Amino acid sequence: MVLIGDHRPKTKMNNKNLILACLLALTCLVSATEESLAGECASPPTAISSVRVFDGEKIIPAATVVIECSKIRAVLAQSEAIEITEDTNVIDGNGKTLLPGLIDAHAHVFGRGTLERALDFGVTTLLDTGSMAEGFVRKIKDENANGPATDRADLFSAVLWVTAPGSHGTQWGEVRTLSDPADASGFVAELVGEGADYIKVIYDNFKMFDDPIPTLSKETMFAVVAAAHEQGKMAVFHSRDVEAFADVVAAGGDGFVHAPVDEVPGEELIAAMLEAGVFVSPNFSLARPDGKRLVDDPVIGPMLTEREIENLQGWRALRREGGDVVEYESVMAFHTAGIPILVGSDIPNGGTATGASVHLEMELMVEAGFTPIEALAAATSSTATAYGLEDRGRIAPGMNADLILVDGKPDEAITDSRRIDKIWKAGVLHQ
Repeated sequence: MVLIGDHRPKTKMNNKNLILACLLALTCLVSATEESLAGECASPPTAISSVRVFDGEKIIPAATVVIECSKIRAVLAQSEAIEITEDTNVIDGNGKTLLPGLIDAHAHVFGRGTLERALDFGVTTLLDTGSMAEGFVRKIKDENANGPATDRADLFSAVLWVTAPGSHGTQWGEVRTLSDPADASGFVAELVGEGADYIKVIYDNFKMFDDPIPTLSKETMFAVVAAAHEQGKMAVFHSRDVEAFADVVAAGGDGFVHAPVDEVPGEELIAAMLEAGVFVSPNFSLARPDGKRLVDDPVIGPMLTEREIENLQGWRALRREGGDVVEYESVMAFHTAGIPILVGSDIPNGGTATGASVHLEMELMVEAGFTPIEALAAATSSTATAYGLEDRGRIAPGMNADLILVDGKPDEAITDSRRIDKIWKAGVLHQ
C-alpha cells in the first residue's frame, strides 16, 4: 500500500482495505461504487496531497483529496492518513489551491467546440440559455448516455428561448415565437421534448431604448411560467428593468440571467425576490468594455486566439448612459439582501471569451464588493444549488471529480483563479 498522512510501513492493499481505511479515518463519507470495484475507470486513482481546498463554501487549509474513477472518493484533513493503491498518482499540492470546476450560468452554446474550449479555462459546466443549433442538445445528451464526458464541459440547456414575434431573439434568424397564452403549454412541451433542462423566457421591452422592442404580454409570460412548472422545469428570465422583474416574481419565475439597468430596485421588490427564492446572474463583462483586461492578462492573454481577442475588444453597450452603474448597484443590493448571485458570462457576445470570461466575472464581482470567497461560490456551489445540480460545484466525497488546481490563493486574490496548474474533468487530467 501507499500511505498518505503518516509514515507506517508500505504493504499491498485492495479496494476493501481502502474503504476500511477511510471509515477508520472518519472522513470517507461514501463507499466504493460499482464503477470503482469493477475497475472501469478512464484513469488510475489520483491523490492531491498537502493542498488548500476551497470546497465550494469555505477554505480547508490543508487536505488530501482522493479521486477514484469519475468521483471524489475522500477529502482528508492533513493530519489524517488514508491508504491508497500503489498505482495511485500522488500530486503535491503545496502552495496550491484546489477548486471545484467552474460553472458558467449564462452561455449560448452553438457547438461542441464551445464546450471543449470552456474546459481549457477550468469551466467544467455550461448552462446554455438558448441557441439556434438545432438538434445539438439532443446530440450531447446522447453522448452523455455513454458515460461522463472527459474532453469537454458538461452542458445543461434551455434549447431555445421563448420570445414574442419581433422581440429579442428574433434578430438572428427565423425562430419559433409565442403570442397566445393558450399556446404556452404546447410551446414548452416542445422544448422539453427537444431536451430542455429549464425554460428560458425573454420578457424585456428594452426600455433603455427610445423605441421599445415588443415582448411577451404579461398574460402570456404568466402562462409560460405555469407551463414550465407543470412540466417540472424552472423558468429563467432575460429581463432588465424593475417593472419586468416585479412581474416575473409575481408570476413565480425562478431566476434572472441579467440585472436591471433602468433603476436600482427598491426594498419592496428586493423583499419579494428574497421571499420568492429567485436568483440573479448578472453579466458584468457586458456592463463595461472590460474584456481588454483578459487580452492584457499575463496568464489568460497568451492563451487567447486572435478571434477571441477580437471578440473581447468588440464590446458595445446596450443600455443608456449610466446603466452600468445601475447594474452594479442593483447586484450589490441583491447580494446584501441575501439573494443568490451566480456567475454568468453571456458568451459569445462582444466583450466575452468562452471560459476566460468566467474568471473576469469573478474579478469584477470582487471589485463590486463581493469577497473572493463569495465570488468563487458564485461560480461553483451557488450556481449548482440554484439549478439543482447536486453532483457538482463542491469538493466532497461522492461529487464529480471536476477540479482545478491553481497556484496561489484565489480566496484572497481572486485573479489567482487564472493561474491554472491542472484541470480534471470526470477524474481525467485535461491536457
